[in-house]
Amino acid sequence: MKTYNYIKIFTVAFTLLALSGCEKFLDIKPKGIDILQGIKHYNGLLNNNMALTFQNYRFLEGGGTSMLGAGDAPLIMGDDMFTTPANFGTKTRAQIAAYRWQADIYEENEDPNEWGAMYVPIYTYNLIANGVMSSIDGTEAKKRELRAEARVNRAFNYLFLVNLYAKPYNSNTASTDLGVPLITEANINAENHTRASVKDVYDFIVKEIEESIPDLPNQTSVRVRLGKAAAWFILGRTYFYMKEYTKAITSLNNSEAALTALPFKVELYDYNTMMNSWFTPALPQMGARSFPTQFNSEETIYMKQLVLVMLTMQNSIFVKDWVMAKFGQSDLRRKHFYDKDYMSGSMQLPGYQRASPTSSNWGPDLPDLYLMRAECKARVNDLTGAKADLETLRVNRMPAEDAVVPVTTQDAMVRFVLDERIREQAGTGMRWFDMRRLADDTQYNNLDRTRTYGTETLTLTNNRLTLKIPAKIRLFNPNMPDNE
Repeated sequence: MKTYNYIKIFTVAFTLLALSGCEKFLDIKPKGIDILQGIKHYNGLLNNNMALTFQNYRFLEGGGTSMLGAGDAPLIMGDDMFTTPANFGTKTRAQIAAYRWQADIYEENEDPNEWGAMYVPIYTYNLIANGVMSSIDGTEAKKRELRAEARVNRAFNYLFLVNLYAKPYNSNTASTDLGVPLITEANINAENHTRASVKDVYDFIVKEIEESIPDLPNQTSVRVRLGKAAAWFILGRTYFYMKEYTKAITSLNNSEAALTALPFKVELYDYNTMMNSWFTPALPQMGARSFPTQFNSEETIYMKQLVLVMLTMQNSIFVKDWVMAKFGQSDLRRKHFYDKDYMSGSMQLPGYQRASPTSSNWGPDLPDLYLMRAECKARVNDLTGAKADLETLRVNRMPAEDAVVPVTTQDAMVRFVLDERIREQAGTGMRWFDMRRLADDTQYNNLDRTRTYGTETLTLTNNRLTLKIPAKIRLFNPNMPDNE
């Protein structure tokens, strides 16, 4: 990947929104910053991989960086996970609070990693979206392309934010439910930020993506740059969370069709053959340790990853028994998990950990495209279509004779695909987003609302499916209403 003097610009751009040690919601006036002028500068802002991980960074004035932590609360709070004080006691106070489903995860002196991991890149996307058309060089088409890419990335971050800090989308209450601040200008002096409604945030996301798709490229050279296929996928996921299933199917169909234009391969791995090279029987505790990185994975459409090192090397948090029980004995996805310590394999763990891969792609990927579309089709009673999408995935995860979906009713099909989502996404953090959208589903609510921590039994309430606005953010925005 080419490097230009934009690295300094990128560092400054992110410094402007660094949350640590801030005096306001947006902070830190830079000294001696470079000015964004050329198309290479704007393009370069989209090339830094720090925007592709759910990490909260502090970018230092001298040009260095400090990683404050991962935005991993969704993984820790997932009802598919459990741990013990002996295994989790060395984690941060905030991580333990998240596991215990506490109301306030972060204290006033702590940096909220989930908030920062989303809003820090949004500052840079605002710089690009609002400034690139004034670039001193570059074609009109290239400027529009970069603006579109920034707008869709910004919308994607808001989709995560509204699914962390606002109530799940409900068409009856979305116009009055509080969402998150919609910041669309790169203004470090802005104050008194207000929370848009959930409906306003979702309307913003849809509008940003729909208006941007015509300007996006059909081809992107690598999986860390966003084109039409990824944008259609993100729009499909947005409609999926809104329970607009027909619209989601259309968007996901468009995403799949756009994959043919990509210069790199996007297809499902056949575990029936690939697992032989990924999995080393002599080192079972490492799982499928040769599984490709998300950057190289042929299943990745566009990479936005959460690093899972806390799971893969620290023996700290585990998948619940009822989750593991959903895997058939021939399901080769089981080889991603092991119940011995990662390094030596000699110590028995209290449960199964996801040993591989070492990161989870929360961005567009092929397995989730099939899973979302299968559920949408089941919800609108297209059982043939749902079965086809499910079996397309499953035949690549187990022997063909075991991949057949045996159900024939709409109710059974929806339940089957919900279980398939658990199997495919166990221990990745994606379960959190299903928990939210299913919490008020009277027919398909499949949440496990209890877990233990030592002798303590913890119970999940609907309120805790929405994170409270972090204490530090409320400190700098005293008029901003909090969640319950």
